[in-house]
Amino acid sequence: MKHHTATAPTTLLAAALLAFVTACGYEEGPPGRVIDKERAYTGMGAEINELTVRTSDGEEETFFVTRDDYDSCYRGSSYPACIER
Repeated sequence: MKHHTATAPTTLLAAALLAFVTACGYEEGPPGRVIDKERAYTGMGAEINELTVRTSDGEEETFFVTRDDYDSCYRGSSYPACIER
């Protein structure tokens, strides 16, 4: 019996979703202080960029951003002021 893995279909689905989101852009995250950043690379040559902010009510929110926004916002900076040039 031959076993099939879900790796290839899952990778293709993730790449398609990433391409769709990248083409459409991201929703702006909530205002707050940047407390964390994470960049992950897919096996398809793309990347996923996330910022985590602490909002004025103390909640932590994580959301996707573009590469430029990721590069413009440092830990401790104020979002969305860090992306407004």
